[in-house]
Amino acid sequence: MKNVGITTDGAAERLKRVLDVTAARQRVAARNLGNVTTEGYEPKKVEFSDELAQASGKVKIQKTHKSHLTSAREAAAARGYTEVVDMEAIANPDTRLEQTVAELADAELAYATAAKLMAKRTQTLRTAISGQF
Repeated sequence: MKNVGITTDGAAERLKRVLDVTAARQRVAARNLGNVTTEGYEPKKVEFSDELAQASGKVKIQKTHKSHLTSAREAAAARGYTEVVDMEAIANPDTRLEQTVAELADAELAYATAAKLMAKRTQTLRTAISGQF
């Protein structure tokens, strides 16, 4: 039997992806903010692995046995994004703090918006299922 849930259509899948990516952006920005004065810390940013793979020549890793562990590159490809060193932030240390705070605020706003849309969608489904309009 096919698994039927609230994430079976394209809109819900896109909302789930937005939630995943913005949560990753929040984690990275919070880590960058926490280490803004740490000497030697290299700030990171979230890159979309599809674009990253195209730009870097797309390395194909092949498993020869089912018990082999998933590589970090394969895991990133499955998520659709990866964390990379933010060379622009390293090159501009004077604006690093302001940029990091702006990135954190942007990711927080995007996550809150997607979460509200998902909650509204779930409420709409509950209303439709219960038949109480």
